[in-house]
Amino acid sequence: MAVRDVRMTAAHQRPAPGALAVHVALAQDIQADPHAAKAALRLQAYLVEAYRDAGLFASVASSGAPTAGDAMVRVRIIRADRGSQAERLLIGFGAGRSALLTKASFEVAGQAGAAMTFSASAKDGRKPGVILPGGVALATGELSRLAIGGGLGLLMESRSGLDRGAKRSAAAIIKQTRLLYRASGWIWPPDQNGTRHNAPRKATS
Repeated sequence: MAVRDVRMTAAHQRPAPGALAVHVALAQDIQADPHAAKAALRLQAYLVEAYRDAGLFASVASSGAPTAGDAMVRVRIIRADRGSQAERLLIGFGAGRSALLTKASFEVAGQAGAAMTFSASAKDGRKPGVILPGGVALATGELSRLAIGGGLGLLMESRSGLDRGAKRSAAAIIKQTRLLYRASGWIWPPDQNGTRHNAPRKATS
């Protein structure tokens, strides 16, 4: 998971938002991709859940401006490449790698410009697969002929690269939000009692 191009303007003179509205959209050139659409819905759901787990009031919103006293978290998915589940699981080492690239902004009602913007990329498929390195060339050319048994096909379906990318992206957005809260002098709810924020589970690659 990589976060880049972070721009933050701490809102010292404003109170913490009373609520967060979350809106996830797709870039125009991938709006017809059903897999990207599913990733957007998952990311939106993961974000709302994680913010609520952190003790913040969050809900799904339209693309409008934040209402008075609140803030809006806008996320645009720029790229959603689910790669090849078979290659990720069987070969690994980057083969069939998935990628979810997003741009996010945190807008506070009444503040000119976004309080924070950044880009994030979640990629999956670095670990070795179940085929020994010597068989990579053969497997790459003949994946369709491999005997996938013993529930391996179901396992691949449960390891969707975009779903894991959505979880990782949500965790990164939550982390950046917390940094903005601290920079602005706002209390992050778990900091009140010493409990630790419970972000979405980080999937392993």
